[in-house]
Amino acid sequence: MSAESPHEDGFVLVSVVMVLAAVSAVLATGILQTQAHAALARTRADLAHLQGMADGVARLLAYDLAVGRTYRLVGLGLPEDGTSVACPLGAGRTAVVSLEDQGRLIDLNRTPRPAMEEAFRTLGIQDRDALALSAEIADYRDADDVPEPGGGAELAQYRARGLAYGPRNGPFLSVDEIGRLPSMTPQLAAKLQPALTVYNEGGTFNLAALTRRLNPAAVPSLPASGKGVPSPRQYFRMSVTLVQGTARAGRTGIYALGGSRTGTDFLVWQPGVAAPAPAPAIDHRACGAIRAALLGG
Repeated sequence: MSAESPHEDGFVLVSVVMVLAAVSAVLATGILQTQAHAALARTRADLAHLQGMADGVARLLAYDLAVGRTYRLVGLGLPEDGTSVACPLGAGRTAVVSLEDQGRLIDLNRTPRPAMEEAFRTLGIQDRDALALSAEIADYRDADDVPEPGGGAELAQYRARGLAYGPRNGPFLSVDEIGRLPSMTPQLAAKLQPALTVYNEGGTFNLAALTRRLNPAAVPSLPASGKGVPSPRQYFRMSVTLVQGTARAGRTGIYALGGSRTGTDFLVWQPGVAAPAPAPAIDHRACGAIRAALLGG
């Protein structure tokens, strides 16, 4: 039997090296996949933890509202006009919370058309648009098919604008429905949405307070009727966002304090991360109670 040639020895060596390289590549790919799965699992666990913290803060806000109403206590004392408050929690986490009393807002279903029209003008909407939008809102929610005078819109007017739908002829279900009004534009909606709700059963509101928050330049020209009446404090919108590095989780809800829709309970409870508020207040006195509830100290 003849000895193997150097050429054959070299071929075997190259083959072995190629096999080892292939095995190493498979092993490296497996390691990378394992690391990726582990990182994904950690990320999911972190998000689940943040979501749980956001839910806990939302329930704390609801409990504070209920106890405060029952026993007439000040409680956490958070602003009730939607102002964001940022609470440092340690370990690189921050909770951004906001609370908004819906009784301070213009109700799409309950506020009379003249009051809406006046408020829209005061909030910076041009006369023509304020007239048309208030009329269209009235037509959207009423049961008849007769357009409101001064720019209303029933089915025929929707069709004339090229819209395939018409007014609901029933209550607005959410503020987002204003986007369906024929005269509404994204710019007008951006101005009006912060002032609107479907959870103010009395329909009255404090125009002066609303104007101070949304259009301060118009405060000196407020009409005498702009004072409004105190809110019944029955429905509150709350938003909680937990931030840790690039991870974010949140909860939004509408909490009822004995209005006609339910007893004391959440009407809306959904995950949601609020857009970062510009320069939120830092470490409000409520933050200590939030930290204590979350961290046990």
